[in-house]
Amino acid sequence: MVFPPGQGKYGADLMAQWRRYLEEYAEAEGDSERQILVGGYHSAEIFGSLSLLLDREERYRPLIEARIGYFREGARRAELFEDRLINATFTLYNHLNTLSRLFAGDNTEAGRLIAAVDAAVQQRVEAAGPIERATAALGASFPLLSLMTLFVDQGRGMASAVRQIEQRFAEGGRLAGSDWEQALNALYRLVEMMQLFAILSDAELRDQVQQIAARFKEEDQVSDLRLKLRNGFCRTFELAHLVTTHLDEILPA
Repeated sequence: MVFPPGQGKYGADLMAQWRRYLEEYAEAEGDSERQILVGGYHSAEIFGSLSLLLDREERYRPLIEARIGYFREGARRAELFEDRLINATFTLYNHLNTLSRLFAGDNTEAGRLIAAVDAAVQQRVEAAGPIERATAALGASFPLLSLMTLFVDQGRGMASAVRQIEQRFAEGGRLAGSDWEQALNALYRLVEMMQLFAILSDAELRDQVQQIAARFKEEDQVSDLRLKLRNGFCRTFELAHLVTTHLDEILPA
């Protein structure tokens, strides 16, 4: 695994999270559901950290901190796997909603897209079961991360790669035969998009991103859907942690 150095302002907290992730994953050896939740919970947490880090003017800080609190309370109270998964995926979606607004700024078209995604996911979950709700959250997370990646690209030539992943997302959604397959499609496309986002954030991260990508490919050589979900959540966390730690180091305090 990649071990980010964590020397920035929040480096100690970020490295403590990295150690917890490794320890919790090891403790859950042989239990794929627990390992899915390890990856999912840490993904939810790290995107909250990234939101706080990039909210330089603290415009959204009360909202971000409230969502972090809701997540922790949900983690404390939820007992069933499905309920825990909903907590993780909707926290992830909510933080990506905030991040996409930070990247979009005053861009009206982007603002309309973000609002449309939010309206669609809220409508979809009104009468949905637990797995469908988690799937909806992951599906709504993808276009937000895609939007963020395009803003980071700023004409540097990655737009076509972004569009290719978007096409795979649409095609995978069309072919998926169950909510679980829909969730996996969205999660895998998130991992692919996070690779682009990380490299665009700083090209120096390319080697570490490629290490995580190799692990992603290696652990995809299974047919068990839950092992694939574990792979997706864990790689999402590792990529987001890498980006957050690096930006924490290079951005002014």
